[in-house]
Amino acid sequence: MTPAAKAPLFWECPSCGYLSKDPAFADAKTPCPECRASGVTKRRFPPDTQRLLDDRIRGYYRDGESQITVILGAALLEALLEDILDRIMAAHGADIAIRGTLLDTVRAIGQRLSRLFPDLTGVEFEDAAAELGYRDFPKRWRKVRQIRNAFIHDTPYRDVEGALDQTTALEVMVLLDQAYTLFVSLNNKFVADGRRHRGEAPHVSLHGGTAEDDAPKGPVEP
Repeated sequence: MTPAAKAPLFWECPSCGYLSKDPAFADAKTPCPECRASGVTKRRFPPDTQRLLDDRIRGYYRDGESQITVILGAALLEALLEDILDRIMAAHGADIAIRGTLLDTVRAIGQRLSRLFPDLTGVEFEDAAAELGYRDFPKRWRKVRQIRNAFIHDTPYRDVEGALDQTTALEVMVLLDQAYTLFVSLNNKFVADGRRHRGEAPHVSLHGGTAEDDAPKGPVEP
């Protein structure tokens, strides 16, 4: 499988948090299919900071820099998970201070997946991923984290450095491509479900920015 040339671009309804890849949805006049809100400025997802990191990771992959690709790619996957957890907490009414405190308290990625995600959604991450068509995603992601962690923490096992090869780098890129679609689907299932609309108040991300900050400044990217 060949990784995508760049990260996909989604647009967010600031009223309910629904995310769509449809370029027409970027138009403020296009009503949200979830909450029917219209005339609102759409926010781009992923944020520009994450898109910049994604571009650099793909550049490292094309240059054959396997170790950097794996390390940075794994970090971006964790940032995407943090973003969806932040969105779910915001949909439950938690303000940015509470969300930040909770994420600072539960920092380990394993605990975020095995404890925080189920506490917020009522389902296991593995079950949610399987329902959305990504049954093997959690297992493959866990394997990549194990390889990355063993390398960073100077494991005594001599085969770890060799595991950070182009094969693992490709796996990270495939996981990253799948993660965008999976996490957007999780967002639309657990955030933009029509039960908690935030009206005029735009979602403020822990990564910074609101709908107005991320609004397109020129032609809409296809």
